[in-house]
Amino acid sequence: MRTIRKQAFAWAMLLAAVLFLPEAWGQISAAKKPSRRSENRISHLKEMESRVFRLINEVRRKKGLPMLDKDEALTATARAHSDDMLRRNFFSHVNPDGLSLKDRLAPVTAATMSRAGENIWSGSGQDYSDSKLLARVIVDSWMSSPGHRANILNPDYTHVGIGIGVMGKEIRATQVFAQIKSRK
Repeated sequence: MRTIRKQAFAWAMLLAAVLFLPEAWGQISAAKKPSRRSENRISHLKEMESRVFRLINEVRRKKGLPMLDKDEALTATARAHSDDMLRRNFFSHVNPDGLSLKDRLAPVTAATMSRAGENIWSGSGQDYSDSKLLARVIVDSWMSSPGHRANILNPDYTHVGIGIGVMGKEIRATQVFAQIKSRK
């Protein structure tokens, strides 16, 4: 009689495992950390880009300089460079292929531009959920660097594009400044 009970218990356990394991397995697998694919996806922090734009124009206004206009072509160039730095894990004005800002701008605005400059910023492990705070950190770091400050306060620049990207825990920000004559 004991053997029959043990066999019945074993069959019941096996049946329960077969019937309920897929549901439990789905819960376990759903609790895993994000896949490598989602960690390699780049998001553009557009609200932070807007905050950086407002902050640099505030600095320029306080110095009696004309405000910069946003330019979509420059923004696309800035975002593309931030993305490239994230994807290929470098931090430089010149990419691993040897292309500089001048090379990256040539197909976009060369005919209408007489001068250009670029600021870049890199962060790792930053909390980018507070866009107001991080935008201030980025602009303050540029303003404390003589070369970056000179770009922000250059009276000849008329337009700017800002691209801020995040991938995993890495953030890259790029500002592209230009003196644009006219665009037809």
